[in-house]
Amino acid sequence: MTMKVYKVGRGLRAGRKKRPNYTRRRVLLIVFVLLFILLAYLLVPIGGQRVVLLGSDTRGGNGPARTDTIVVARATGGMLSVPRDSLVKISGHGEGKINSAYTYGGPDLTLKTLHDDLNIPVNDYVLVKFTGVKDVVNALGGITIDVKEPINLGIEGKVYKINPGTQRLSGGQALAYVRWRDDPQGDIGREQRQQQFLNQLVAQATAPQNLPRLPGVLMAILDNTDTNMNPIEVARFAIQYKLYGGDGKTELYPGHPQYINGISFWIPDKKAGEKVVEETID
Repeated sequence: MTMKVYKVGRGLRAGRKKRPNYTRRRVLLIVFVLLFILLAYLLVPIGGQRVVLLGSDTRGGNGPARTDTIVVARATGGMLSVPRDSLVKISGHGEGKINSAYTYGGPDLTLKTLHDDLNIPVNDYVLVKFTGVKDVVNALGGITIDVKEPINLGIEGKVYKINPGTQRLSGGQALAYVRWRDDPQGDIGREQRQQQFLNQLVAQATAPQNLPRLPGVLMAILDNTDTNMNPIEVARFAIQYKLYGGDGKTELYPGHPQYINGISFWIPDKKAGEKVVEETID
């Protein structure tokens, strides 16, 4: 006679249904919700994030004394260049050129001055050393630009000559392109070229064929910038500008040049300026 042998507990376990792992489900649900919120924050165009790009050619010392480039960009809109010689009221310092606001009070006073002058909230900034343009463009492998004027500029002992026409610029050539101001429009022409460069940089750096280079480009940008935004805020602005704002208008704040007591100023046209602000960054 053969006896059947059963392992202890086997019969009991066989009759039970396996309990679902509710703890694991809860964790997965929480992770999913957090990812959804993060993606919504990054992708959904709620609000009107504006970032001021402050650039300087100044080298040496503890940082730029004045900002030679002031561009306000809206994530879901366009770009507005404010000429550095614009005559504005600077809180606590009377009237003066807008680029001197940085001298008096750094980025905070510059943001306040822009807020007061443009009558829109401006809270975020990115301070760029324009000498870092060379590193960023080299990390990208060059940048394609439609050059309108022949450029001849010496930088750090090297002369860069660029002929008109659509072409791929190296890092050094791109730096010469954004710094050169010897055309008939002077500073205004330079600011227009800088706007063109920024638009092309965003478009080309985020193009599918350049995605493998993007980490290097971001590292070069981080090495040459300072900002009051955290990495997620920076990513949100970059993503939304690429998705919703890249085709927005790019304008220069209207006005006219004028000498006052022997000093050159850009006198803003407030009436025309209100319309341009509305069309670009409002």
